Amino acid sequence: MNRRYLGIIRIGPEPIAGLGKHLMARSRALGLNVMYDDDRVIVATGQTSPIHIDRHGIILGSLFERTETGAVKRIEAMEQQRIRSSCGDRLIKRYWGPYVAVLHDPDECSVDIVRAPLGELPCYFTTIPGAIIISSDVETLVACGAFLPTVDWGEVTRQLILPDLRNSDTSLSGLREVAGGERLRVGRNRIVSDTLWSPWEFVGRDASGGDASEAAIRLRAVARHCVTARASEYDKVVLMLSGGLDSSIVAACLAEQGFPFHCLNLTTADVIGDERGYARLVCDTLGAGLTEAFRDVSRIDIGKSGARHLPRPSVRSFLQESHRWAEITALATGGNVIFNGGGGDNVFCALQSAGPAADRLRTTGFDRKFLSTAQDISKLAPASLWAVTSDAIRRAWLGKPALRATRDYSLLAPPMVASAEMGELHPWLKLPQFALPGKAAHIRLLAYAQNFVEGTDPHAALPSVSPLLSQPLVETCIAIPSWCWFEEGHNRAVARRAFAADLPYAVIERRSKGTPDSFVAQIFETYRASIREMLVGGELDRQQVIDLPAVLSVLDDPRPAHGAAFRRILQFADVEAWARSWR
Repeated sequence: MNRRYLGIIRIGPEPIAGLGKHLMARSRALGLNVMYDDDRVIVATGQTSPIHIDRHGIILGSLFERTETGAVKRIEAMEQQRIRSSCGDRLIKRYWGPYVAVLHDPDECSVDIVRAPLGELPCYFTTIPGAIIISSDVETLVACGAFLPTVDWGEVTRQLILPDLRNSDTSLSGLREVAGGERLRVGRNRIVSDTLWSPWEFVGRDASGGDASEAAIRLRAVARHCVTARASEYDKVVLMLSGGLDSSIVAACLAEQGFPFHCLNLTTADVIGDERGYARLVCDTLGAGLTEAFRDVSRIDIGKSGARHLPRPSVRSFLQESHRWAEITALATGGNVIFNGGGGDNVFCALQSAGPAADRLRTTGFDRKFLSTAQDISKLAPASLWAVTSDAIRRAWLGKPALRATRDYSLLAPPMVASAEMGELHPWLKLPQFALPGKAAHIRLLAYAQNFVEGTDPHAALPSVSPLLSQPLVETCIAIPSWCWFEEGHNRAVARRAFAADLPYAVIERRSKGTPDSFVAQIFETYRASIREMLVGGELDRQQVIDLPAVLSVLDDPRPAHGAAFRRILQFADVEAWARSWR
C-alpha cells in the first residue's frame, strides 16, 4: 500500500500556477499521481483511492469509523459537508486511523491540514516563497526539489537531552511536522496551528463509575475493534510476540476474530532476554504459529542508521535484527504487515508511583479504598506501605503534580548543553487546573508513546503497526481512574482482567519483563573499536555536541560494559550514523 504523498498549498489568495505544476511533474517519476487540484492546492499520492471531500479536500491514508471494522472507502455528501464546515474537527470526533486530511475552504481563503491523533502517517512541511509544501517523507521532498536537508544540531542536542518527547521541530533545518491531533491552517499570508485532540479531554469520562469489571468489558471490546480494524487492510499479520502482556493481548484479539497471523519471538542468550516459554504458552492457547529466532550480533551494521529516511535519529541499532527477522518471517509465512504491542505499557498505565494513590486520596478521602490502592502499589514498587502513603499525601495536597520531563545531560559537551534551546513543554504536559497527579503521570506515558507510533519509516519493506496506540483505545483507557489499574500488586490490572479468559494464567499474572539489555551490551562490546573510530572526528565531535574525552574514557575502559554510559554511547553512534546519511 503506497501512502507516499506530496502537496503544495499557496499562501495567500494567488493561484499556484506553474509552481505546483513543476513540482507535480517531478513527483510523477516517484509514482505519485495528482488526486486533488484546484487554484490553491495540489496533492499527488501513490494511494490509488484516497477519500475525496466533495471538491474541497482529500483524505490520505486510512480512515475508520468508531462502529465499523472496515476502512471507510467513501463518505456521503452530507457528511462531507459536516467535515468541511468543522474544518476537520469532525474527523477527530467521529473517525480514527492513520490519515492526513487536506481541506480547502474557498470562502475563507484557507486550507486546513489535519493529522490524525496517534496516526503513523507522517505530515512534514516546509515553506518556500509563497507556498507550503507537505509530504509523507523527506525523500519525496528532496527528489522533487522542494527541500535540501541539512542537520539542525541544536535540535539534535535537544533530542539527546529529552529523548522521549517529540515536538513539531525535526532535526533537519527548515522542516517541521504536523503533530498528531493538530490542525495546520494556511490562510492569508500566515500559517497557524492549533490542537484538536488532547488526552486531557477524556479524563473523568469513564462511564463505569470506577468499577474495574465494567471498565474491563469496555476495554476488551474497544481493543478487539481497533486490532481487527487495523488488520482488515492486510492479508496476514506477522506479530512480534515477546510473551509479555501487551503483545499477547494483540494476539488474543487477532485470534478471537479469526484473523490470519503468525508470531515471531526473538531471544537472547541471556535469561532476561529469553521469553520463549511465555510465547509458546500464548501460541498453544490461541492455536497460532510461532517462529523463534536468536538475535545475531554479527548482523548489526553499526554504521547504518535505521532512521536514515527519517528527519530524526529515532531508531536504535539493536532493532536491525527485529526488522531483519520480521521480513524473513513475513516472506516465509505470507505476511504483509508487522504488528507489535508497542505502547501497551503506556496505554495500560504501567506506573510504579504513588500518583494513583494520591488520585484516590483526592477523590474519595483517607478511607479503606485509598489504603487498598496504597497497599497494591507498595507490593508492586516494592516499597513500604508507609512510604507509599506518605508520598501519596505529599503528591495529593502539598503542591501541584508537576510533570518534569527527565533530562539526560550525560557525556554531552557543556557549551552545547548551555546553548541548547529546550523549546516549549509538550502540550500534553501542560496541566489543567483539575489535574490529578496519577492521571498526569499516565498522560506523560502517552506523550512518550508517540515515538512508537509516529516514528515509522514510510520506506520500510513492510508497514509496522502498533494497534494498542489506536485513538479509541487510548481514549477509553485514559478515561479510567488511575487507581483502577492497580490490583493485588499488579499494574495494568484492567487490561489483565479484560483478557483473563483469553490468555494463559502465567501470562496474565506475569510480573517480570524481558529486555534486550544483554544484546545491547553485546553490540557495544563487539563494535567498541568501530564506534570509537566513528565518533573521533565524526559529525558529533566536529559540531562539539559530545564531550569526547569523557566518551573515550568509557570506550577505552577495559572492563566489560556496565552502568548506563555504554547505552548512551550507542545512542551517540546511532545519531552519528543518521547524521552521515544526510551528508
